[in-house]
Amino acid sequence: MHPPAWALANSTRLDFDEFGVAFASAWSQLKSRFLKLECWQRYWEAEGNRSQTAYDRGDIDTARELLRAEAEVDRPLYQDIRTRGIEYARVRLVQEPLTPYLKYELLSYRIRADLGENIEVVRRDDDARLPSEGHFDFLLFDRTTALIHDYGSAEVGRQTGGWLTRDSNVIARLEQTVADLRQQAVPLNEYLART
Repeated sequence: MHPPAWALANSTRLDFDEFGVAFASAWSQLKSRFLKLECWQRYWEAEGNRSQTAYDRGDIDTARELLRAEAEVDRPLYQDIRTRGIEYARVRLVQEPLTPYLKYELLSYRIRADLGENIEVVRRDDDARLPSEGHFDFLLFDRTTALIHDYGSAEVGRQTGGWLTRDSNVIARLEQTVADLRQQAVPLNEYLART
């Protein structure tokens, strides 16, 4: 599912590698806030992702160790967030029963939360379509830049690139979407304690 047309107004299409470059550039200019919205209930990590492969074959201990190693790579990012006093939030929409991918992702989130990542969870009705016109994956850097993910047309997500926008109307709408969801969100640990 592609994001709705309003979200792509005045945007620049990026392939997968360009998306990574745009992320690094936007991160280097970040001043105070980074927000991330994730909606897909089924997703395939990059080709050859060892932790997801281990998890899918039922080797949870190996998956956990590989996820710890993956998270350690991002330790400097978490330190940068703390040092610079950046507001950082990953907002995750979940539907229950959880898909195998979400169970795998929650394993990763536990590890990342231990490193200091702020992860907030919003339960959605199990009959709501995700992603949807109003809820799709994006990254918001301050109030200046947004990166919107493209997962192609498949029912299972695998990122193929995305779009870069600096359109103030689009950014304001994305910002409001996250603000509304955060009003319903619970911290990861609270969510895990209920499941």
